[in-house]
Amino acid sequence: MAPPQTSNAAQVEFWNGPTGQRWTRLAKQIEDNLRPFTDELVRRLGPQPGERVVDVGCGAGDTTLALAELVQGHGFVLGVDVSRPMLQRATARAANTPEYPIRFVEADAAGHAFERGGFDALFSRFGVMFFADPAAAFANMRRALKPGGRLAFACWRDRRENAWVTLPVAAARKHLSELPPAPGPDEPGPFAFADSARIQRILTSAGFTAIQCEKFDPLLNYGDGTRAAAEYLTQMGPIGSVLQDHPEALRQQVADTLAGLLEDKRETGALRLSAAVWIVTARSE
Repeated sequence: MAPPQTSNAAQVEFWNGPTGQRWTRLAKQIEDNLRPFTDELVRRLGPQPGERVVDVGCGAGDTTLALAELVQGHGFVLGVDVSRPMLQRATARAANTPEYPIRFVEADAAGHAFERGGFDALFSRFGVMFFADPAAAFANMRRALKPGGRLAFACWRDRRENAWVTLPVAAARKHLSELPPAPGPDEPGPFAFADSARIQRILTSAGFTAIQCEKFDPLLNYGDGTRAAAEYLTQMGPIGSVLQDHPEALRQQVADTLAGLLEDKRETGALRLSAAVWIVTARSE
């Protein structure tokens, strides 16, 4: 049976436009910032030498390389993403490690024709919250797994629990009369999987079992400089997407305000902000 064809055209356009280009430019900072999630997810998935793994929403390839190091030369990692700018960076990085068993494909995992039953595990660091029809997307990805294959992904919990979102929003409100409404709880977006009950329903309908959603709440390190952190945070996440449609001078004003808010949050040493995430694990039937 052919995999379902789903329409994620809006997300494809989004990640190939200014957002994808900005994420590519800031890839090193993003990867350093998200390192706690990468390490925890890899630990939960437990890739073994010789295994075949799909990295969904692989971005600039940081997670794909981490997985490839563990499955080693007789394993294989397939990195899948819709963003051409990020995949170009990923491909260039992988060229420096030709011994790693990696291939990247520009595709939407929701409808990509994966090799049926060809993989031991699915992995994703914040790459699965953007599907127009998540149940159909996960059903398609599950077909890529062998019986008993493993799934592990990270997704954000409620935005109100994530200071890296609430503080930039508070700063932006001081300079913008109105912010675009946040996506609804069932619409594609960073916080589409904030409700663990929804995750359970989606994965169950897609044919997964042994589903677990566990809280993971690291403090993310933004370095010693609040101004540098403000520059980064006003380019990433929901506020980054809003400010890209305004003059650069306005973003700088928001960054100035945010730097003051961040300074108030700093105690001693490096600036650390709370993050609230689900680490989700499951198995295919």
